[in-house]
Amino acid sequence: MRYKYISVFFIYFSCVSPPKYDDGLIENIPAIVNDDDYFSLSVNGNNYNDSLSWELNLDLSDFDEVLTTFIVRDLNVSPSDSSYIIASIVTGDTIFKANIQSEVIFSSIDSAKFIGEIKKVIFKAENFEGKLEYQIIKNPNL
Repeated sequence: MRYKYISVFFIYFSCVSPPKYDDGLIENIPAIVNDDDYFSLSVNGNNYNDSLSWELNLDLSDFDEVLTTFIVRDLNVSPSDSSYIIASIVTGDTIFKANIQSEVIFSSIDSAKFIGEIKKVIFKAENFEGKLEYQIIKNPNL
């Protein structure tokens, strides 16, 4: 009987609590991947307010294709919301802009030769409440 209590004692105090996440789909903490062939932004917003921008590490040539996906779901929009996302090329021209006012699923495959070298992504969230996924992938194997 004594060993039973000792075993229970060790099992109880040896348990590990769940990890404390500092990014990902935790509320109001964007998860970003910025590699030479992939950019990803994931946000799980709950009245989220922030203005963020990233200089992309994408290494594109004229022969590359680019897959862009943009998904917004579980959106709760109020009149004071004015969230948006913008992607621009080296010259500063905007090649993608979305005002986030409704749920959406969007994807496109484009030639880097025609759209240019994507260099910057800006995300402005004002009272953003929902889930957002934005990806730019070089040379997808479709």
